[in-house]
Amino acid sequence: DIDKIGQVITNFINNAVKYSPAGTAINVSCVTIEGSAVVTVKDEGMGVVTGDQPKLFGRYFRADRKETQNISGFGIGLYLCKEIIDAHHGKIGVESEVGNGSVFYFTLPLET
Repeated sequence: DIDKIGQVITNFINNAVKYSPAGTAINVSCVTIEGSAVVTVKDEGMGVVTGDQPKLFGRYFRADRKETQNISGFGIGLYLCKEIIDAHHGKIGVESEVGNGSVFYFTLPLET
């Protein structure tokens, strides 16, 4: 469902904007690797603590950091993204380092 996949990409971009300083780059890419589409959204934001990364896609999870206290959200967006990608037999994840930004990505199998 293209609308649902668009919702995931939009959520990734919105999060990148929310958690990055004004004027920094946000890069979106889509490539084909070994029969799968791989979509990434890379930002230059605050990054995510390693211990929080596995929890990001859980329902209602919000990182408890001083830097994020004034950023609005309910912790449901990435959970819904995971549900959508799982329903399409894909994979979703994040690579991040505090102070060096994040790369949120998902892969979807291409139909043959």
